[in-house]
Amino acid sequence: MGGGEETFSVQPARWAIGPPPPRITQHLARICSLVILILVGHWVHAYLGGVAFGPEGHADGSNDTSKLFNWHPVLMTLGFAVLMSEALLSYQAPLPGAALPRPSRKLLHVSCHAAALLCLAGGLAAVLRSHRAALPAPLPDWYSPHSYLGIAALGLLGGQVLLGAYAYLWPRLPLPQRLALGPLHRAAGMAAWLAGLAAVGAGLQEKVAFLQMKKG
Repeated sequence: MGGGEETFSVQPARWAIGPPPPRITQHLARICSLVILILVGHWVHAYLGGVAFGPEGHADGSNDTSKLFNWHPVLMTLGFAVLMSEALLSYQAPLPGAALPRPSRKLLHVSCHAAALLCLAGGLAAVLRSHRAALPAPLPDWYSPHSYLGIAALGLLGGQVLLGAYAYLWPRLPLPQRLALGPLHRAAGMAAWLAGLAAVGAGLQEKVAFLQMKKG
């Protein structure tokens, strides 16, 4: 009885959210996320002209905010495809290895999510600023399926962060409730991540369509 209680207190996370993914899956996930970021970064640099921190003015009073906008795909890809992917992996399959203590895993999990949120906030600020600073007339903000899918993804992520912080950080629910919440916390995190990846994919396709329309 006592031994069972000790095991229960040491391994609650494994029982609540299941075993870690196979090692080959962990490696493939991390490689794919980095490849996606590299490809998007190359595309922005080589084909979209790179990035800038403000609009480029023209002699006729208009401006070009496209390089300011280009932060949006870079930061959103970094936030969802790289940092949030690592946040999902870091608790059960941390990059330093299985010997990493649980408190360190939690810290890594929270740190990756915090970094992802900063990138996503920066990406959202970039697109809003590039639209509203455009001259001779501002551009609309929310007008496409990509926009609404992105809002849904950010809403899911925000709710997941608030729920996770309340349940696992402060004020921190009792252990039985945390165990019961584990599968829901994992499923909600996966839903937010998948919605974010879908929004990134839709946004990249939308940008390609705009470029083709300009050429046509």
